Amino acid sequence: MIGATSPWLWYITRSTAAVGLVLLTASAILGIITNVRLGWHAWPRFASQELHKRVSIMAMVFVALHVTTTVLDSYVNVPILSSVVPLTSPYKRLSVSLGAAAFDLLLVVLISSLVRDRIKIEWWRTIHYLVYLSAPIAALHVFLLGTDVKKGSHWLLVVLAICVIAALGALTLRVVRALRLRGHLTTPPKKVRR
Repeated sequence: MIGATSPWLWYITRSTAAVGLVLLTASAILGIITNVRLGWHAWPRFASQELHKRVSIMAMVFVALHVTTTVLDSYVNVPILSSVVPLTSPYKRLSVSLGAAAFDLLLVVLISSLVRDRIKIEWWRTIHYLVYLSAPIAALHVFLLGTDVKKGSHWLLVVLAICVIAALGALTLRVVRALRLRGHLTTPPKKVRR
């Protein structure tokens, strides 16, 4: 049995945070790729949707493990209430609150996806846009609270930077695609050789 102050809890908390961050980024990118209908003929859209769904579920499992081990670890005092209610943590109130807010937003998106067949598609889409709010909040949470960032070990900072750059790239693709579809951006005409 793992003790309440076991270093294993700390390692599990760190690793589940990093894996959860990577999986959430991958899920967001897959969602954007599916939304903009970017794909290949050999890779149908339903496959992207299914992969997005499965990666999202795995991400939420790792985030839930991260939250659970954070609450169980008595080295720092983060009560269970503080994992879902922002501004209630006695430990690093702002940083933990950002994590709680991101977690809450992701829970709302998850719940809406589980009941997608029972709500209007417009509502589900609107709720799903909360991911765009939760992602920067989660990134800021990792940046401010990540112990590896503070202790000079830069591996978590590198992972965070890769995730942010990848997510911004996918978001840029989505915005450009939306603007093109609305006619706000046009591709320059190709030069015709004579």
